[in-house]
Amino acid sequence: MLIDPGLLVAYLAACAVMVVVPGPDTAFVLGQTLARGRRAGWAATCGIYAGASVHIALAAAGVSAVVAASPALFDALRLAGAAYLLWLGIGALRAAFGRADAGLRAAPPARRALLHGMLTNLFNPKVTMFFLAFLPQFVDPARGPVWLQMLLLGPVLPLLSVPFFAVVIAAADRVAARAAAGTGARWLNGAAGALFVGLAARLAFVR
Repeated sequence: MLIDPGLLVAYLAACAVMVVVPGPDTAFVLGQTLARGRRAGWAATCGIYAGASVHIALAAAGVSAVVAASPALFDALRLAGAAYLLWLGIGALRAAFGRADAGLRAAPPARRALLHGMLTNLFNPKVTMFFLAFLPQFVDPARGPVWLQMLLLGPVLPLLSVPFFAVVIAAADRVAARAAAGTGARWLNGAAGALFVGLAARLAFVR
């Protein structure tokens, strides 16, 4: 068997913990769904999965060793992620304090949510370290090519997150649908903006 059964069980447990611990990806899906509805939430989720695919490919290609050994690279990635989340947060807050009819549920194309989701995932240090430093610990070189084991193990995390994101999107969409009219839209924008700004501050100052 290419994958060690014991390591696989441990990896599944680690992925389960990773899925349920809130982070920028979950916050982004939540914010997009609250602001623009279910379709935007799923588009953001697809973007996150696209970003995860890039992480998996980089890990399999051996980039993990470079990033894990360079605190400067990791800090640069962390600060870039914080800046990106801050930009999203400011945009949402501006919408909250803008015209009453300019709520976020007047959605831009879903492809924009997909792109933002991908960038959020790519700049997410938690995901980066998982794929580039944590994932290799569950690979046994004696069982076969390391890159192939990483390609097989990597998609487990995104797959396990599907039902979790489905619950988040469904719940957020119901809340948003009830609050979409009048001042409710402003509150949704403000909540999403505050969420992103808070995550940006956490990424920038909590190491």
